[in-house]
Amino acid sequence: MLISKKDIIKYLNQVPPIPQSVKNALKALDEGDLRKAAQYASNDLVLKKRIENVVNSAYYALPNKVEDIIQLFALLGIEKSRSLIYLYLVSLLEPKEWKIFKIDFFDFQTAFMHEFEKSMMIEFDETTYKKYAEIGAIIPASVCVCDGLLGDKKEDLNLIISSAPLEYSTLIKRMTGASLFGLAGKIAEIWGLEREKIEILKKAECDRCEDKIAALIHLIFFILASKKQFLDINSLIEFNPKCIELVPKTYERIINDS
Repeated sequence: MLISKKDIIKYLNQVPPIPQSVKNALKALDEGDLRKAAQYASNDLVLKKRIENVVNSAYYALPNKVEDIIQLFALLGIEKSRSLIYLYLVSLLEPKEWKIFKIDFFDFQTAFMHEFEKSMMIEFDETTYKKYAEIGAIIPASVCVCDGLLGDKKEDLNLIISSAPLEYSTLIKRMTGASLFGLAGKIAEIWGLEREKIEILKKAECDRCEDKIAALIHLIFFILASKKQFLDINSLIEFNPKCIELVPKTYERIINDS
């Protein structure tokens, strides 16, 4: 195995801890205080800018640009504000130089979170989406981790691929003992998400497809990774079509939109 458990631990130990301003903002959101959360978030200029960029992107289609952080949080609500904070934390993992995958990571992050929200609302309901909102922000973290782990072994990786072409999903499992989604679960664990949400992230590998939210994550990742702009990460997932059986409304929407 080219990537040892020590390599994974070493890499994950480099995952930045949650900044104090972000901890304070998340705590305020847990207490239901949007104004206080926004004030804490405004102390982190990079976080503030990231939220502005996402909310004012094409995915939200606001009629006018909004820059006031308190107004932004009020517009988003508690759950979406929390998910955007986690989206910011994931952005801290983005490599300065992508060694394996060439994608616009901000675009992928935003697209995944947007699709997760839309699909959760259709497949389940608003209450369920709000309970698990931050999951949609964390999944893209696994792409950064895969690029980092594989990129550090790029020469060995090229030798393997040239002798026996393999999908990156297979290589990740063989080399790390974990899947794309298992790595996302490890990140969530480091950041202190609840055990239930960590397990959902891990189950999104969908080798058996028993959890509806996990199946939804699996389908969304595959659909986005099949788009031209994200095709470079398509081989990170070994798609299991059985996931469709658990989330038929989402699949129907995707087919109708295509």
